[in-house]
Amino acid sequence: MTDDGEIGWHKGQIAKDRALLEQLEAGNTAGGEAFSETQSEIDHLKAQIAQSELIVAAYEKQHPDTP
Repeated sequence: MTDDGEIGWHKGQIAKDRALLEQLEAGNTAGGEAFSETQSEIDHLKAQIAQSELIVAAYEKQHPDTP
């Protein structure tokens, strides 16, 4: 079972990763071409966000009264 502290960490990580993702997506082009290294990091962050969102959603489904 996942505890509240771990869920809090995932929620914080989602916010942090989304902010970083926004920065990377905004700066990923130079003259219309995307940087492959940055795109790889973008893809990695999206996967991390999705994983954390699944963990949080599963927890919230099991604990509907938890804020």
